[in-house]
Amino acid sequence: MSYDLRIWEHPAGKAAPASFEEVLRQWFELELLGPGSQPKFAALAAQMAAYKGCGEAPWASDPVAGAKGCNKAVWTFELPEANRVHLLRVVAKQANALGLTVLDDQQGLALVPPDRVLPPERAGFWMETAQAVEEPAREAAAPLSLALQASRDEMRAALNALLLQHGFIAPRLALGLPYYRAQAEATYFRATPAGGQSVTLLSTTVNNAPCLAVDINVFSEEIASIQRAIFPEQDEMFFRRQMSFWVGIFQGVYAYVPVRTQAELQRMVNEVQDPIGPILEMTRTAPDLQAVMSGTPAFPLPAPKTPQAPKSLAEHVHQSAGYAALISAWLYGGKQFQAVAQYKRASDERTAAPAMKATAVQRVDRVLDYLQKNVQRKA
Repeated sequence: MSYDLRIWEHPAGKAAPASFEEVLRQWFELELLGPGSQPKFAALAAQMAAYKGCGEAPWASDPVAGAKGCNKAVWTFELPEANRVHLLRVVAKQANALGLTVLDDQQGLALVPPDRVLPPERAGFWMETAQAVEEPAREAAAPLSLALQASRDEMRAALNALLLQHGFIAPRLALGLPYYRAQAEATYFRATPAGGQSVTLLSTTVNNAPCLAVDINVFSEEIASIQRAIFPEQDEMFFRRQMSFWVGIFQGVYAYVPVRTQAELQRMVNEVQDPIGPILEMTRTAPDLQAVMSGTPAFPLPAPKTPQAPKSLAEHVHQSAGYAALISAWLYGGKQFQAVAQYKRASDERTAAPAMKATAVQRVDRVLDYLQKNVQRKA
């Protein structure tokens, strides 16, 4: 399997990407361009060819010839398996010094000049690679069970059929996102007028049963920028997990769905097709995202086991730890805003630990105060 890096020069006159999703969007746009050879590609290739730290000819192919033959805005070349991490660091350092961006979509990592790591939470990983090149190779992960492997492959085929025809892009390998406690098998991303959408397929074993999860996340750049201003102490993932849910939520299953039979797998596939496919289409713009967050149209959930459990997708989003639904209601919700604000305050106070109830309410008030003083409504 090839391990490709993608290199390009940031377009003149455009703001530097502020997120990993923006880097992916820039890559996707530049892939369609063919402006001819890039002098900076040739300069990078010459430095690579001169590097002898991993042997006389450490690269998978001749970098000088590769750069000369590239007539697109993005230069893609393969890293060899041997000394791959070490060579990745070499390329990144040289490329960033030339003002070139490096995308390692297999690792879910972008290295933006002069020295930025996106997403920011991957900076720790990037620093750890300095030590990793000195360590012996880690043992290979245990192979998947045959049942889990077959289910994973079938679900991935279903996601490919649904998502790729609607403008999603899929990195060659899944992005290694830190908040997942399972094996990420495939990641899909689509830029939208509102911000972006991601779909991640995960596999794991629970009580010796093969399980799959499909994590859905829809986010708005406008909401993210407001959240950053209110909560500068939070990390980037806090701002971007705005309307998040999973395949199985409409079947009353929490996140990891057992796939012991073909019928169980088919229920997941059916849920991806409807209602999740339509939900992704409905949430491409900010006003439409607000409509789904507000429950118009309604996406009901199975009868809850407790009175406090969400009865719809909108209630699920409102009960999340974030404040995207509240901010969206301020921007686009019109008369709905007051009801959303009251619901959020009551929900956070009810679900918080006793010692944290006052803090939970104060955080909601912190959001409300900022919105009223600094953000103009659009509804």
